[in-house]
Amino acid sequence: MKTSERAGLIGLLAAAFLIRLAMVLSLRGDPYFDTPVVDSAAYDRWAVEIATTNFWGTKAFYQDPLYPYGLGIFYKIFGRDFLWVRILQAAIGTAGLGMLFEAVRRLLGYRTAIITLFFAAFYKTFLFYDTSLLKEFLGVVAIEGMLLAWALAVEKPAWWKWLIFGGVIGLGTLVRGNLLLLALAAAALLAIRKEWKPAGLVLGGALLCIAPVTIRNAVVARDFVVTTSQLGPNLYTGNNPENTTGRYRPPSFLVAGAPEYEESGFRAEAERIAGHPMKASQVDAFWRGRAVDYIFSNFGTFLGTTFKRILMLSNAFEIPDNYNIPFMARFSWVLRAPLFTFGLFVAPLAAAGLYLSWTDRAKFMMLYVLLGAYLVSIVFFFVFDRYRLPLVPILMVFAAHAVVKMIQLRQWGMTAIPKIAAGIFVATLVIVNVPLPASIGGYRDFRTAHYNLGIYYATHDQPAEAAAEFESAAKLNSEYLKDPTFVWALGEAYERSGRNPEALEKYREAVRMDRGSAEAPHRVGRLYFHEGMYDRAAEMLAEALRRDPKMIPAAEMLAESYRRLRRFDAAIEALDGPSRTAPQAWGLRLKRAEIYRDLSMWKETQQAAEEVLKIQPGQPDAVKLRDEAKKKLRWPF
Repeated sequence: MKTSERAGLIGLLAAAFLIRLAMVLSLRGDPYFDTPVVDSAAYDRWAVEIATTNFWGTKAFYQDPLYPYGLGIFYKIFGRDFLWVRILQAAIGTAGLGMLFEAVRRLLGYRTAIITLFFAAFYKTFLFYDTSLLKEFLGVVAIEGMLLAWALAVEKPAWWKWLIFGGVIGLGTLVRGNLLLLALAAAALLAIRKEWKPAGLVLGGALLCIAPVTIRNAVVARDFVVTTSQLGPNLYTGNNPENTTGRYRPPSFLVAGAPEYEESGFRAEAERIAGHPMKASQVDAFWRGRAVDYIFSNFGTFLGTTFKRILMLSNAFEIPDNYNIPFMARFSWVLRAPLFTFGLFVAPLAAAGLYLSWTDRAKFMMLYVLLGAYLVSIVFFFVFDRYRLPLVPILMVFAAHAVVKMIQLRQWGMTAIPKIAAGIFVATLVIVNVPLPASIGGYRDFRTAHYNLGIYYATHDQPAEAAAEFESAAKLNSEYLKDPTFVWALGEAYERSGRNPEALEKYREAVRMDRGSAEAPHRVGRLYFHEGMYDRAAEMLAEALRRDPKMIPAAEMLAESYRRLRRFDAAIEALDGPSRTAPQAWGLRLKRAEIYRDLSMWKETQQAAEEVLKIQPGQPDAVKLRDEAKKKLRWPF
């Protein structure tokens, strides 16, 4: 490279790292920065276990291991510091951009390479995932490293270069298991070209990098699992009678769609149906079989769902998963900046570039194969924005090629081809940016993001902020207000932020919606009690006890409500049932002693107080009541 070209490369890489660093610093102190959620939380827990208690684990891998092991080693050496983890990821992501540049430079020249690097340096989704506690950025780096290894092998063929090419794909497989299909596709292309030795070396390199994980699974779990046992559950999640959306929708037998529930939930359901315990590989095979049976039994539905998945993969909308990137822009000025996105301009330019590359298709054939193989590896499952992320570096090569080729063709005086390419660009620009209906792409508003942020604030002692987020979610989706769990959470946020009248309203709604829960009427009764409305409090607390006769706090407060209403017989009766079912609940006996004292029944007061002291020796209120009762019994006047 010329000095000016090298300076341009260094300057652009520096700008790429600095904007990623700005992204990290802009989010510092905001929600989720120091509190991982969903997959991030799962990786964090796993990394802590690797660093502190169990490096090798005790079972076959369910999730891809490379990222959590890298995170665990970082924790072991440097401590659990989310700021420096993100900064290191930004540096690794920037290094990946350098590999992408070098790959394109060797294949297509400096001008195409620097344009590719410019797109990638300021691509919004790359920026976000390069600084998130998720494995996705490593998937992109794996693709970028794979492209560089391929470029080196093509430029000056040598056996070890093909081995490295396959090895990089193998490492990528430990980040995203579906990348294994790229090794098979690359080897198949080489075999078709009768390049048998490179084909074998590619497969050999991939297997060499995967083998340690396979051996580890065999030793630790005594089970043959190549990398992970997640293929079957994932395939079934995308192809089952309950899901024809093309998006992620967990089967109803799962407690929740979170990593900590998926593995155990799929195992439990498989073992329930099969009627015997199963190894991880057997669970994987079971769900693969169920998914394949469903696909062939409902092939028309499968084709329709797959078409929806293709539409989502090619649409500008980034289907949210753990995080909603447009929503997260409220916390970072970097995400609000005018950056490159899939719809503007990567996908339209890539479409034009694919057309323009066809005249030189022998040079681009490997890119076609890798692009197609990755699409096939995800189109039969379900779609999130982060799942298509590894496609983007390859698309950016075609996008940059389109820019350079259009300029060249115009310089050569050729107008017909640039016009066709421009038409493809415009048509793709329109198509990918057409909003998909909610039935396909899901809602584009922030209803779920507001709800999740409300949960975050609620669990971080910020009830006023939680209430505001829940209210925003309900405005966007009134269906939330039909869910007693949501109504309950909103009521609790109101109560904890001092908005008792609104809390009372929501709790009463929760009582009406959920006829089985005792906690809602208990909360309503408690609020009435603190407002001095003892008759209403008693009504709701009695309802709570009817729903759950063992609810000790409700029994104590019900008895106290009756006591303040001077309904002593009802107060004693409220304590009878719970006292029998909870013989160690000394608070019930203390409340009975207090009521007997009000009635000047000193013998009964002493007896109840002594019962308290047998369970809770030295309890000061019980001691005081016992001594007062003894005194009154000795000196009644």
